[in-house]
Amino acid sequence: MSILHETLPESFENKLETKHLLLRPYQEGDENDFMRLLQENSSILNPAFGGRLARVRALDDARIQVKQLRTEWENRKVFDFGVWLKEEHEYIGDIALKNLDHRVPKAELGLYFTSWPDTRELALEALQAILTFAFDTLALNKVYLRCTASNLYFGELAEDSGFLKEGLIRSDYKGADSEELLDLSYYGMTRQDYEQRQRHASHTNSAALA
Repeated sequence: MSILHETLPESFENKLETKHLLLRPYQEGDENDFMRLLQENSSILNPAFGGRLARVRALDDARIQVKQLRTEWENRKVFDFGVWLKEEHEYIGDIALKNLDHRVPKAELGLYFTSWPDTRELALEALQAILTFAFDTLALNKVYLRCTASNLYFGELAEDSGFLKEGLIRSDYKGADSEELLDLSYYGMTRQDYEQRQRHASHTNSAALA
């Protein structure tokens, strides 16, 4: 058992609900939706999610990937949530906390959604839920996001959620099917940032009710 596993809570709710969404770990039976979304959005998922696209070429690949994601969840290595519309039961995206580092502790945020930018507000809703999970449930001290030039719209989404752009790291990423080195923009949210934003939201809500 990893040290990280020992630093996390012994148990917690693994399903997150928002006004419009259900976020939950993947399970057997999700492979069709999982593969379909990847295939329908392959042009915008490269290069950031090129590795996942390369691993999922057929339904059996998707089944293996879903099973692996569930195993990683149970071992607390990666917290990967599928995102569904609650009323329609429609699978619309993926949002995850990965590359967990117990020393800080911190985690990298990864996400993708279908039908972008029409799903932007739903992605923002999912992001708020995952941040609450990260800071309040997992007790992380930092969450960060890395973006290539092709998916900076997720960086803008992160900034709307309270992340700060921390810098540009040059020639820091190589896609799964390319030798080109890409620059990465880094965005971060610390516990202090999160708690300050929560206090501001609470104060705003209280003022609105007064």
